[in-house]
Amino acid sequence: MALGMGPGTSRFATAGSGIAPISTMAHGNPRAIGVMATTSTPISIWSRKSWGTEIMASIRIRFPQGDFARLRQRLLADPSQEAFGLLLGQREDAGDTRIIRVIASHFPMPADYESRSVAHLRLRREYIYDRLVEMQEKGDADTLIDVHTHPFCADGVAFSAHDDADERAFHDWLTETLDMHYASLVLSRSDYSARLWERHDGLSTPCPAQVCTQTALEHWPSADQARQMRDDHATALDPDNGFLARGVLALGLDVLRQIVHDQTIAVVGVGGLGSIIAEHLIHNGFHHLHLIDHDRVETTNLNRIVGAGLQDAQNGRLKVDAVRDHLLRINPEATITAHACGIEEPDLLPALATCDWIMLATDSHASRYRAQAIALQFGIPLIAAGVNISVNDGRITDMSGEVITARWGDRLCLNCLGRIAPTQIAAETIPGLGEVFAQRGYVNGQDVKEPAVKTLNSMLATLAVDTLLNQFTGRQAHRPIQVYENNLEPCIYADHDSLEQRTKECFHCA
Repeated sequence: MALGMGPGTSRFATAGSGIAPISTMAHGNPRAIGVMATTSTPISIWSRKSWGTEIMASIRIRFPQGDFARLRQRLLADPSQEAFGLLLGQREDAGDTRIIRVIASHFPMPADYESRSVAHLRLRREYIYDRLVEMQEKGDADTLIDVHTHPFCADGVAFSAHDDADERAFHDWLTETLDMHYASLVLSRSDYSARLWERHDGLSTPCPAQVCTQTALEHWPSADQARQMRDDHATALDPDNGFLARGVLALGLDVLRQIVHDQTIAVVGVGGLGSIIAEHLIHNGFHHLHLIDHDRVETTNLNRIVGAGLQDAQNGRLKVDAVRDHLLRINPEATITAHACGIEEPDLLPALATCDWIMLATDSHASRYRAQAIALQFGIPLIAAGVNISVNDGRITDMSGEVITARWGDRLCLNCLGRIAPTQIAAETIPGLGEVFAQRGYVNGQDVKEPAVKTLNSMLATLAVDTLLNQFTGRQAHRPIQVYENNLEPCIYADHDSLEQRTKECFHCA
């Protein structure tokens, strides 16, 4: 099943009484036979953007946490008949990567089906019309994604020739009538196929797409992208002599395969905390890393940063270069890209858009705010780690840290948790303002050096990467905020209070 509004399609019932053509019929387009149900809200003609003909290297349909699993469960519940769902999405482009974030789901009621069977379904046109009206009224979605099932197919699902013709006609109508994009998914009982329709050389053309979920536990295989096991990665997974042989025994071969082949991680900030996180990632099998940091190694960094030595500090070497070389000595087969810039750099967006996770380990509010904004913009899950050591009269009064997991769809972010201070962002980003705020006691001065020790950083880096691994294994219950304290005695606990007291209607993540 796929959408279709053109003549001759069997997917929708023909117009009945009380149905009139959309006003674009006056333009003489024979395929634009979308219909207007009896309603007081007509579909107006949106201003059309120029539809580009560029071919995207990567197209990803990203789902909020849990939504793809719920979609499959609902549509595949009855194996005796096809089922249909309609998703609304927002499109984001970064370089040659196109991201479509799913922001809403709709499912027809029984009365919205004209007919259906194990290999056929037909929807009433009023149902599709109502969804188009809703998209126009809300204005927050620019992409329509139809989903249908092939319950008769066990695996290797593919769009049928009828699907191709029906969707091509519908996409032609959308592009010639409304300023709207169109994608489609088909589900079998064990895999999926996805595509985005685009205009290339004036023709409606299907482009393969990949479904991305927030966690590996929700992952489902793509029938279009049979996993290609590279020989060098297979060597790392060899159960006898492989680099990851002991990890396979602990985490399992399936988990390690996905980590090795399918995951790209961005580490934002590779100082005393982020460098240890990056090292843990390499040791645990992640082969594709982006290291992001503009700072250079200083002598005072050497008590905690991993991979840098005295000569690096004397030469003022970039942290990302020192850490990258260290990681490649551990695993020369890894692909590690060093970005000697801050997270605020716009040129980073194409690399970040393709990441599966962002590991945030910076100590500035401005960089943490920007990283969280990018994660929400592209629907990327984020894990933020931070440490604190308070010293009074030469005595440690607090040694602690926390790890926050902010998956898109969980309605949780650093902003609603109060972990980002607008005053501090202003002090860090507006020239001269930081000194004024420091004089007035609003913020610490920029020249104030914070106490730091590697033992605390190592504990929080380990907790952060262990939290990431749990998103693959599901061995423990998910805890969005975990706190480590080493005061009266070391302990780790879930911070339920911060979770409950966060701003529920957050402007950023709600």
